[in-house]
Amino acid sequence: MLKQGLDPGTPSCSVRGSRQDGVPIVAVAGEVDIFTAPLLRAELTAQLSQSPVTLVVDLREVTFFDSSGIGALLNAHRLAADLRVVADRAAVLRTLHFSGMDTVFRVHPTLGEALAGLRR
Repeated sequence: MLKQGLDPGTPSCSVRGSRQDGVPIVAVAGEVDIFTAPLLRAELTAQLSQSPVTLVVDLREVTFFDSSGIGALLNAHRLAADLRVVADRAAVLRTLHFSGMDTVFRVHPTLGEALAGLRR
């Protein structure tokens, strides 16, 4: 698990890669901004280096999400055959909606829905 924060008073972000039913999942928690988005980008790149058909990014524990996070997702979207985003918090959904990215990425409210039809 990767964690980053500028100092003890600064909110941090954690990014963890795992697999479920053979599908790579990148779970993110905390705030995704210009300081922490490199963590997300690094884990997405690491997962994509294994050439998965589908990559799921779980943002359900994200409390803040700005354009830096959108940039990391767009980069992964260019490289992945099928990028699925799991989000259920207003902070993330609002950013995806106002940037128009909710029409670019497959956005699901639960991990189960994102994985539906992918089980091996």
